Amino acid sequence: MTLRLAWYEWYPAYAYNFNGISINAGDSIQLTVNAYTTTTGLATIDNLTTGQSVSQHLSSSFALCEQDAEWIVEDYEEGGSLVPICDFGNIQFTDAYATTANGTRIYPPNGIIVEIEQNGKVYTSVSAGSESVYISYQ
Repeated sequence: MTLRLAWYEWYPAYAYNFNGISINAGDSIQLTVNAYTTTTGLATIDNLTTGQSVSQHLSSSFALCEQDAEWIVEDYEEGGSLVPICDFGNIQFTDAYATTANGTRIYPPNGIIVEIEQNGKVYTSVSAGSESVYISYQ
């Protein structure tokens, strides 16, 4: 199965797909986001399994809050409606941290966990380790 839905987003703009990279079930992915200023940055996604890499320069007139980092498995809408969520198995984000401007690292256990829910049914089980986020389909 090929997943072609790796995307980047600078809220409140829409999400845009990364072009030029294929991601398959079981691939190991590395994502790095650097904020150069509150309105510019660079997002790079590397498929460590295939050696593919793609970057996207980001800019916006909307300033970053510089207070959030997210590790996300997300359901999405198409044509104004949520698409049916698929059984994605287990996903693990490792070596997960955000670095502040002064070099301090912030780790996932200090964050807020949000489950995927549709029509009153919870589809995920999420937990955070010292440098990891674990998401399982239920």
